[in-house]
Amino acid sequence: MMSFITTLFKRLTATADVTTTKPPAKKNLTTTTGEWTVQLLLALEWKRFEEVCHTYLIMNNHNAELTTIGADGGIDIKIKDKKGKVIAIGQCKAWLSKITVKEVREFFGIMASERISQGYYLATSTFTEDAVMFCADKNIILLDKYDLVKNIKRLSKEKQAKLYQIATKGDYTTPTCPNCDKKMLKRTGKNSGGEFWGCANYPRCKNTLQVRKVA
Repeated sequence: MMSFITTLFKRLTATADVTTTKPPAKKNLTTTTGEWTVQLLLALEWKRFEEVCHTYLIMNNHNAELTTIGADGGIDIKIKDKKGKVIAIGQCKAWLSKITVKEVREFFGIMASERISQGYYLATSTFTEDAVMFCADKNIILLDKYDLVKNIKRLSKEKQAKLYQIATKGDYTTPTCPNCDKKMLKRTGKNSGGEFWGCANYPRCKNTLQVRKVA
């Protein structure tokens, strides 16, 4: 009788070992749901574009940080060394029109006033020939929409996916008010009848932005 019970116990134990439920496998959260394109870059509102540029620089081993909303003095991103000293600055322009020599010259002026020897100018458009020539010997790295997409695609699949998730999370096309850090509302002018972006805090904040027409 004892031997029968022992044999039955062993069989039950063996069955239990075989049918033990394994924990569910972890999902791959790095799988991207889309591809990086120039069209996606053009669709980003200005604040989201800054966040993408900020993360892109971090992914390229820069100790980068975004400046706060409001008066940034023309500096959108600061890059620091290990001791916390600012060694480079970045400016991000979510424009459709070309960046001219006027804009990059102003940026170089900011670098000079801050005594910064290196700068990054990142744009959703392109740069005029004069702007490129001006920056040639100024230690300013120009990254237009084509450069950014090309460089992002050189990142690992995991980094591309993370950057894509940052870019497309929630409402990434409606612009943010530069003063209030709130999503703006599309309004229509009483006289002109044209559309524009107005701050949700109007009339307390009267900041407006043009509605971009992406071709």
